[in-house]
Amino acid sequence: MLLGALVGAGVPLDVLTAAVDALGLPIRLEARQVRRAGLAATKVDVRTPAGDATTWVLPDDGPAPASSAGARTWADIRALLAAAPLAAPVRERATATFAALAAAEARVHGIDPAAVHFHEVGALDAIADVVGVSAGLDHLALDELVATPIALGGGRAATAHGVLPIPGPAVLELLAAAGAPAAGGPVAVELCTPTGAALVVTAATDYGQLPPLRVTAVGSGAGTRDLPGRPNIVRLVVGDALGDRPAGPSARRAVGPPTSAAEPATAHALGVDDHPGGHAHGGQAHGRHQNDAHSHGDHPHGHHPHGGHFRGDRFDGDRFGGGHLDCDHSGGDHSGSGHSDGGHSGGDHARRDPGPAAEAAGRPGDGDGAAGVVTSEELLLEANVDDLDPRVWPSVLTALLDAGAVDAWLTPILMKKGRPAHTLRALVPPWHAAAARAAVFRHTSTLGLREIPVRKHARARGMRAVEVAGHPVRVKISFGGAGGDATLDGVAQPEWEDVARAAGELGWPTRRVLAAASALAHAGRWSDAPAPGPGVGSGAGSGIDEGSGGGSGAR
Repeated sequence: MLLGALVGAGVPLDVLTAAVDALGLPIRLEARQVRRAGLAATKVDVRTPAGDATTWVLPDDGPAPASSAGARTWADIRALLAAAPLAAPVRERATATFAALAAAEARVHGIDPAAVHFHEVGALDAIADVVGVSAGLDHLALDELVATPIALGGGRAATAHGVLPIPGPAVLELLAAAGAPAAGGPVAVELCTPTGAALVVTAATDYGQLPPLRVTAVGSGAGTRDLPGRPNIVRLVVGDALGDRPAGPSARRAVGPPTSAAEPATAHALGVDDHPGGHAHGGQAHGRHQNDAHSHGDHPHGHHPHGGHFRGDRFDGDRFGGGHLDCDHSGGDHSGSGHSDGGHSGGDHARRDPGPAAEAAGRPGDGDGAAGVVTSEELLLEANVDDLDPRVWPSVLTALLDAGAVDAWLTPILMKKGRPAHTLRALVPPWHAAAARAAVFRHTSTLGLREIPVRKHARARGMRAVEVAGHPVRVKISFGGAGGDATLDGVAQPEWEDVARAAGELGWPTRRVLAAASALAHAGRWSDAPAPGPGVGSGAGSGIDEGSGGGSGAR
């Protein structure tokens, strides 16, 4: 299914075929267009010699099929990948995926990873899945991949070790090692195989809901089965990152929303794919199950979207590098909501500057009729701490911002028995919640924290620059006024770091630089000079030069 989602998102089939052919094995990829529960999708079939397919997905009752072909060892597969003329990133990703599988199988059987014999995941179709997906992700060149919680399914699966409950033990070991979120159901079939789980946890850079992005491509990968009332599709969403979510230079993301209201969204996760012969490899992009089918290169593949999303019913995402995987295996679409760094009054706090791309992130506010208001769903993390050296708090706030929080602050409180303490709070996008929680436990002495879903309404904002006596000063402006003009809107705040720097260089009081920068901003006299930091828009305008005598004049 992941292969089909990648092809649907613009990866030429030839790219996947070339990587698989490099292995020198009797494997052929074929792609075709199919429908699952009425939705069009791409199915990529992995054709192998009879007897080498691996996975069987069974209902609760029924005879178990015979075991699959002979197993390959971890050393066999490692040697195969090392000898194949693959691009270095493709070889590294494929090797890392099988290494994760070997470690998981070793834990399941209580043996050394070197002694692991792959059965289901050692078959040719599974090897083709791993190498093909690795090549497709490399082709998309994503900076980030965000996956939703992984839908696991239910029932029983026949394996080389007998009939096992779903999810299988190797899947659970992979998820546990990666700390990946998952949920059983929503159907009594296997939705995530060990191969699919390994691909997701190896590829995902984070887990959570669809982050703000400008969607540029969507790929739907189909599974073999056509499940009644539930599209067996994985959807991959690729887009250009918006907002203040950290990303690489090109801010490429792959993301995927939840597919079912009944299940948590499976970010950064793959659903399983059931091959006609048996092997299921999780993976869903923007939708449902994905099959081991592979789609052709006749899909458009000119422009690769910068971000992607793997989603629920298998793989919902389309790009790696800054993306999101939605693996909840249900059919609903997920709309990305933007986020901005809302403020908080009371107590010391640090806030992340959203940058210029945050201007358009999110969706219009509902119910308040305010223009230029961005609404986002975020999480409020909080903990009461009474035994931390106060000198440590600044580093705690910094660690939270580095972990992805858009705002972090402290409020003095008085606890039971009259003990003074602090409440630590952080406003965090869902996809950064795990990292933020880890930062709290790592950098503070708290034994627990609270996580509260919140809806934030923030004015869209951006950065411009003014020039005070030849010194550039960034100004944060909002776009909520008539025509989006900062002068009419009345909200224009000079960046304090720039004000302090200019004051020091000029030998002026900071209040004087602050007043001059504010006056220029409200008059709309923007400077062409580059500001000392990211996110400064350029525009025609003037500056103020208050020379040594303090007079002002237009430049």
